[in-house]
Amino acid sequence: MFSGVDYLPPAIATLDASGVLAPLADLVRQVYRRAADRHEPELGDDAMSFGTTVWRNLTNLGVAQFAGLPGVSTRIEDNSLEILCAGYILRLYSLQGGTGANVESIRWEGSEARLGGAVENSRHGQLALDDDEQFADAFAGVLPRRRHLRVAHAGDIGTGEALAYIGLPRDNRHGGSPWFEVQLWIGQPARTTTVADDGPAGSLVRLRGEVPIPELDLQVRPRNGADRRLSALA
Repeated sequence: MFSGVDYLPPAIATLDASGVLAPLADLVRQVYRRAADRHEPELGDDAMSFGTTVWRNLTNLGVAQFAGLPGVSTRIEDNSLEILCAGYILRLYSLQGGTGANVESIRWEGSEARLGGAVENSRHGQLALDDDEQFADAFAGVLPRRRHLRVAHAGDIGTGEALAYIGLPRDNRHGGSPWFEVQLWIGQPARTTTVADDGPAGSLVRLRGEVPIPELDLQVRPRNGADRRLSALA
């Protein structure tokens, strides 16, 4: 999951020094814990309502959390929170499958905002600006390369324990890992996958309890009329 040049450590160090990561980690933990405390299946709550609560709380409280922090700003793109600091763009992503999901199973398609950062990070001789026409090389010393980061988060619906990874997204529409670099940031993942830890990056992960779809040997059966015609010709 490493690209030869480690861009993630300096990105994390910059965001940490700017006062972003510690309050964001606290916010993720608080939101999951409160969402679990308020979760009431007997009143109709389910995994979808739990996930929606977490998503909207992180978005709305995140904007308030970082308001007024020097050198940090926020924006809402595709109804999700993005944090901008020192040229980096940190976006939150809900990891599907709970705390046992494999962080390598992510696909960034689904929205232009979510995919765009992975595409920009993956450009050959990556540009420092979003627009190809803006003479990006002139700004290479101002804006960091591979400046898009993702926090992929999940939580236990029963306990409220949070899990989060932080990394540099990679365009994996044609296969391979969804990350250039990624590391565990909050919590511990549940051991629910059935593939080996040293499996190929970006490989499909099957979770326990998932029933594989059998391959069926289908044959075309002629209609009754066709049966009669074939019998007459025999």
